[in-house]
Amino acid sequence: MSDIPSNGDIVEGVVTARPCDCCGHHEVGIVTAAGDYLPLRPGMQVRILRQAEAEDDEPVG
Repeated sequence: MSDIPSNGDIVEGVVTARPCDCCGHHEVGIVTAAGDYLPLRPGMQVRILRQAEAEDDEPVG
């Protein structure tokens, strides 16, 4: 699992859901092009791109 960037870096990826390692519930996060998973947490700021804008990108997860 990837750490939350603390230096203001922008993280890009595809939103996905996966089972939590602790209890098995599904958590929502982002999978980056490098395959790192970053769970979304309350208070995180996100930017949503329409599928048409991301159409040339292949799904990562």
